[in-house]
Amino acid sequence: MDMVLIGLAGGLLVGTVVGLVGAGGAIIAVPALVYVVGLSPEEAVPTSLVVVGLASIAGAIPRLRSDVSWPLVLIIGLAGIPASWAGAAAGSLLDPDWLMLIFAGIMIVAGLRMLSVSRPSGRPPTASSARNRGTLALRGIPTGLAVGFLTGMLGVGGGFLIIPALTLLLGLPIPRAVGTSLVIISINSASGFAAHLEDLSIDWALTASFAAAAMAASLTAARAAHRLDDAVVGRVFAVMIFAVALGVLLQTVPALLRQEPAPPEAPAPQAQQAPQTQPAGISASLTVSRLSIGERSVNLVISNGTETDLEITAAALDSPWYTGPAPWVPADGDGTTVRPGGRVALPAALPAAVCAGGTDPSGADSSGDNAASVRLTLGDGSTHSVAAPDPYSSLAGVHGQDCLQQAVDEVAVIALPAGLGVSEDGRSTVISVAVTPTGGDGSLTVDAIGTTTLITEAPGKPWPRQVEISGNDAPSVLELHIVPMRCDVHALAEDKVGTRLPLEIEAGGYRGQVRLEPPPEFTAAVYEFVRSACTQ
Repeated sequence: MDMVLIGLAGGLLVGTVVGLVGAGGAIIAVPALVYVVGLSPEEAVPTSLVVVGLASIAGAIPRLRSDVSWPLVLIIGLAGIPASWAGAAAGSLLDPDWLMLIFAGIMIVAGLRMLSVSRPSGRPPTASSARNRGTLALRGIPTGLAVGFLTGMLGVGGGFLIIPALTLLLGLPIPRAVGTSLVIISINSASGFAAHLEDLSIDWALTASFAAAAMAASLTAARAAHRLDDAVVGRVFAVMIFAVALGVLLQTVPALLRQEPAPPEAPAPQAQQAPQTQPAGISASLTVSRLSIGERSVNLVISNGTETDLEITAAALDSPWYTGPAPWVPADGDGTTVRPGGRVALPAALPAAVCAGGTDPSGADSSGDNAASVRLTLGDGSTHSVAAPDPYSSLAGVHGQDCLQQAVDEVAVIALPAGLGVSEDGRSTVISVAVTPTGGDGSLTVDAIGTTTLITEAPGKPWPRQVEISGNDAPSVLELHIVPMRCDVHALAEDKVGTRLPLEIEAGGYRGQVRLEPPPEFTAAVYEFVRSACTQ
């Protein structure tokens, strides 16, 4: 599914929540970005801060005149700025699974808080005491510190803490608490985002679509909020939070339980390298960014747990799954420096995979860990080997795809054409996928051919399914009658995978999806066809 469309749908939901209750946007946004879009927590947190911050500004606009307590905005907002930087530093030290587990716990607290706000409070402070500056500072500063810390660490705006504090501790009515909360969230989000700028990794097209939809929905919901019952809105939102928290727990707890140390008898991945003691305080792990479509690379995530700067001049992944090291090539040729307590993701291009007919050549366990390590060359010229676990099975997934592609290539070359044959009415066309067997003894099965964000099956002309191909077959063609998937002005401008046709294939003991790489002429022809057909 197109990430931008997911961003629009998620933005509408986040904006509606923010506009109605003045809180909770990030509680929906972060899990959606991690588990639906596929971002890592490191990518999801700054994205969420942009989205929630802009949605909060939009939601605050209709309330600025009468429903904002500016003294409380000043006290809580200023207290949250340094705390958000501390939270960002703490978040960089946490394992992503632990980060999401903490997030689930915060969500449960948020749901309970929203339920408490949706019920009439017992004896809130009087209006006069709420206006007392000493009372405001005494109760507002701790709230600002707690909210700012959570904003920097988890990407949450903190409205679920701000609103109960404003209503239960400071006696503000809910409409005024909501308006005040929105302004404070926008301040905290800006500060939290600034704290992530040094190692920022963000998909701006996705963020823009998410934020635009969230702002529009937040502004609309804010104007309609006074017509709805506050208690009912709070209870509905609390139930939604509990449901999302349960989903996060079901994802993170099994992953944490699978994180066991690698067995001590695991062989060193590179025999030619003299074994070296892993340097204290330096650790590594593997991830694959889903923002890079079609790239065969893995991120070497290096964490610096020492008290001094870590200067890295060279790095490479060694894994028995691949024929050689996967080097990181510095963009500027000068290496990189990781601050104490920080971490960096170094992209490394993968060489050819070592495959064994659907079996795991390295003896990897169920968590995806194998005898992989990262060789680091530091600024002082020393070289160190650091164990590199793969807790999310990122490398395992890429390796499986590589071996499936190898198995397919041993049977036949399946390629997209350079052009299209458009029908007379211009509303449909045919893709002639060329199948050229290699002459070997193997075989494969094309179970199905999937649609893309740009093209789909023409009505009444289904695409081929369950196609058996043998290495000694004659060359053939798979005819795909297509029409545009949708006519959207953003579809072509933001396209990433619309011309990379997905095939579900079984070959050589492997089964999965192979995307056909389009030649530039094919991509241009598809873009022109979609543009023309959508104006018919």
